[in-house]
Amino acid sequence: MDFLASESSAPVNAGVHVNVMETLVYEEIDKQLRFYPKNLRNYLNLTEVATYALNRLPPLYASSVKGVEEQRRVAARQYRSELTSAVRRAIAAVERDPLRSSEPIVSEIEVNYRGAENTLGQIQELLKRYNLLEPVNKEVTWDNCLPLLRQAFLKLTAVQSPTPPAIDERRSMPLPPPPPIRTPAMDNRQIDPKNTLW
Repeated sequence: MDFLASESSAPVNAGVHVNVMETLVYEEIDKQLRFYPKNLRNYLNLTEVATYALNRLPPLYASSVKGVEEQRRVAARQYRSELTSAVRRAIAAVERDPLRSSEPIVSEIEVNYRGAENTLGQIQELLKRYNLLEPVNKEVTWDNCLPLLRQAFLKLTAVQSPTPPAIDERRSMPLPPPPPIRTPAMDNRQIDPKNTLW
């Protein structure tokens, strides 16, 4: 049974937790790679180096700013030499096989981000194709997307529904003739179909 699915009654928290060790590993990788030739640094897959090192180090999770600071102090006291050694071994392991082909894991966040950016580009192309994008708005961004769509819909509805004549135009138009007044005598009379004008 899936643990997360069984915890449906648990309150949803908008906060996040982080593994402070991940940050420390990337900082250590950056520090150690400063002494490597640039062409070698460009060959190394930093994600693989970090993964190798993190698999040999304990996680240090925190869910608050104060917790992060505390975990950094713990790492400095207890894991400084282990961290340095794990990163050194990771660089050496990945360096031995720099051309190794592997398919990286793409996070769901990255997939969603790429999809959202693609959608934004399609919105921009659609607005341009139908001349609904003002020249001052050359690019659709997430900040201006909603106002630009509103503006485009207003333009479309203005084109589709004819605007009523202005008040001044209505005053200059001739009035239609009044309808004929019907009297009871008109209703009772015999109408000759040959003399009917209507």
